[in-house]
Parts: sequence; structure tokens; C-alpha cells
Amino acid sequence: MAHIDCGFFSPTLKKNAHLIAFIPTVSADDYLEDQPTQKYHPGHRWPTLILLHGSYGDCMDWCLRTGVERYAQEKGIAVIMPSGENASYIKMEYGEDYLTYIGKELPEFLRKILPLSYKREETYISGLSMGGYGAFRVALEYPETFSCAASLSGALDMPMLQESGNSEAHIQKMPLPYRKATFGDALKITGTDNDLSFLLTKKVEEHKQLPALYMTCGTEDFILPTNDTFYCRARELNVPVEYEKFPGAHDWNFWDSHIRDVLNWLPA
Repeated sequence: MAHIDCGFFSPTLKKNAHLIAFIPTVSADDYLEDQPTQKYHPGHRWPTLILLHGSYGDCMDWCLRTGVERYAQEKGIAVIMPSGENASYIKMEYGEDYLTYIGKELPEFLRKILPLSYKREETYISGLSMGGYGAFRVALEYPETFSCAASLSGALDMPMLQESGNSEAHIQKMPLPYRKATFGDALKITGTDNDLSFLLTKKVEEHKQLPALYMTCGTEDFILPTNDTFYCRARELNVPVEYEKFPGAHDWNFWDSHIRDVLNWLPA
């Protein structure tokens, strides 16, 4: 893969932004084994996965802690890893609009400078923990852009995490001023578009085209109950969601193993 470290000014965020991109290229094995390749044919554009980090992370997390570069090379998928701070990939009440940045600005901007597919059916989003929540939040907001969304150990029921008092939960560990900046002074999530169950219900009632949804979580993960409740709501709405549970906790061993399940699930 070509490894591209990209810094640029984001008009949406109104500040400099940072991301890492992996673009499939001819590998040493391709060259040594004289494998035929389509990688440099004129006009070729790659299926694309936007891959979101979790809380307290940045665009380097997936690069440093997993083999996603190798896995994506085998599948022929470009991977875009933006930094999203601790903003849960939403439009902050008192801060930046990461929802529009991830869902609209990034695809439009990157397709101009990189050989990424313009097709909805070849544009995907995924993430871990806070990024799993963000992947569903963005894809449900921009279903015309993303055909597939996948969550690994996602915080898929934010109201439950807010009310649980679970000391391991991202939303509980964020400093209170940052939580208020993200979700508002009242920290109200239930019944808003930042409540994924509410948002999914609204999209179904509006007869919106929905992305294909995939979710996975470890059976020893503290965040598992929020996955179960979201899945139950999707089933009530007759929304197809593929849900897999495996032994594991909220850690990189799980995410490194199961990002491969996400890549295998994608139609690319």
C-alpha cells in the first residue's frame, strides 16, 4: 500500500486536519511473482473504507496497532483514517462539525486528490468504540454516500452509556466540560439524532435508503449491552443488521482480529 500522511485545511472544521491514507499499489510479492495487476490502469478508482478511531485516539491508531494495511491490500480496498478528536463524530454543540466533515467534506475532497471510487456501492465506513458509534451516525446521516457501515465494539446506545455510570465508558470518562461541548449543557442524547435508535427509527419512518449494517462485539466487553439494545431495536424495525459476537474484550487484540471480518463482509 502507498502510505500517505495528509494534512490540509478543512473549511468545515475551520482548522487544519490530519489523516492517513492507504492506497493499494503493486507490492514486492506482485513484482517478484509477476502477478497481473490492475492497479495502474488509467481511470481505475478504488473501493474506499473510511476507518474511524476510538476515544483518546487519532489517525495513527489503526496503522500502529493492527495489520489493516496488509488486510486491505489483500482485498484491494483503499483505507482513509481521519483524526476526529473525542467529538464522537457528531456536530458538537459548542465546537466543530465532525459529522459534516466525515460524511461530506472528506469523500468530496479526497476523491479529487486520490483515485477513490465515486460510487456509493464502493464507499464504506467503519470504526471501533466511539468510532463504531461514529460510523453508524455518519452513515445514517449520509446514506446516499455510504452503502455499508460496520461497528466494532461500538458505543451504539449512547443514552445507556450516559445513564449507566460505567467508569469504563467513553462518555463517562470524558471531562465534563468536553461532554457538554459535545452534547450540550443538558447532556441530552435520548430522542435526538445522536441517539442511534431514534435516528434509525426516523430514517425508517421517512422511507430513506439505508446502508447495510454490520456489528461485532466481544462477549467480555463492557460495551456489549449497548450493542444488544441497538440490535434489538433494528430487529423491531425490520432493519437487516448482521451481528456477530466473539470471545474478547474492549482491546486491540479484538479489533485487529475482527477488522478482517469487516473487510470480508464488504462487497468489494
